[in-house]
Amino acid sequence: MILLVIADHASDDGTEAWPSQATIATKASVSIRTVQRCVNSLVRLGYVRMEKHAGGSATCREDRRPHRYTINLYRLRGDSVTGRQGETDGATLTPVTGRQQRPKNHPVEPPITTQSFDVFWKIYPRKVGKIVAKAAFEKAVKGATPEDIIEGARRFASDPNRVDEFTPHPSTWLNQGRWGDEPLPVRTLTAEEKAAKAKAEAEARRELEREQHEKWQRELREREEKAGKLDPKIKAQLMSKLRGINH
Repeated sequence: MILLVIADHASDDGTEAWPSQATIATKASVSIRTVQRCVNSLVRLGYVRMEKHAGGSATCREDRRPHRYTINLYRLRGDSVTGRQGETDGATLTPVTGRQQRPKNHPVEPPITTQSFDVFWKIYPRKVGKIVAKAAFEKAVKGATPEDIIEGARRFASDPNRVDEFTPHPSTWLNQGRWGDEPLPVRTLTAEEKAAKAKAEAEARRELEREQHEKWQRELREREEKAGKLDPKIKAQLMSKLRGINH
């Protein structure tokens, strides 16, 4: 049912579907947690590709963009078509299963796992042993969703306590299932790192002091300009009094 709801929002080629999770839950009469669990299963089984926060129109705010889904029509066609006559759309049927075979010149899109691994490879901070890492990734997605692994790699890459020279190979990280690790413990800085940190903090303080001084100068000028502008009525009264004194 959830796959049907996504398909209802997709174009004819299965692309550009971005219903919100709340919309899917409402149309399928399930909870949002059920939507999340089922979508992850569809992704893992290769029926759907999900790009997080990539949907919506050009005017949609970045923090409110829904996920974008692409339905793998090739997978659906191979699994669901029964081979009735007159409904093959130019594809041939196998004699045993009755499933459709793609024409030889039909374009084949890369597998979902390959696409997810490419995202993981771009995020992971150490690019070593890509072939071995891909094999480890394919093994890892049998027990976890690609989204969880990718999100874990993103957290690990941005961890302030990670040291490049001690970052494990991607295959090691995957084989150890470290996408679920807690943040790294705070480490003791070296003398060089302490000096660099102190320098950065001093520069930040100087920049803050400079901004505060400029703000104070602007406020002072504004007060002076405001004090120099008299109300026309008050100014007229003062001029009248001055003329009376002169007379």
